[in-house]
Amino acid sequence: MIDGTYKFEIDAPFGRKDGTVVLRTEGNTVYADIDAPIIGKRHAEGVAEGDTFTTRGSGKIKLMGKIDYTLRGKVTGDNLHIDVQSNKGDFELEGIRV
Repeated sequence: MIDGTYKFEIDAPFGRKDGTVVLRTEGNTVYADIDAPIIGKRHAEGVAEGDTFTTRGSGKIKLMGKIDYTLRGKVTGDNLHIDVQSNKGDFELEGIRV
């Protein structure tokens, strides 16, 4: 089950900062609400299959302009791993269910 709230830390230009990802599923649809440094609050929808999911989203970010992103995630127990691919660069997030 991937539903839950996950906390993560990310290295931002102004130091290590906390963020959250809230995942909720309805059938095979996953809803991701992200609150992270730099990008702020974002909402994405996608497809869930078992303990994995893929979502896509876009928006404007101050100083960075438009960002388009794809999140590919997997939940193992209480651990969340997300590969983020965007037009502004790729990175990984590791979180834990709270």
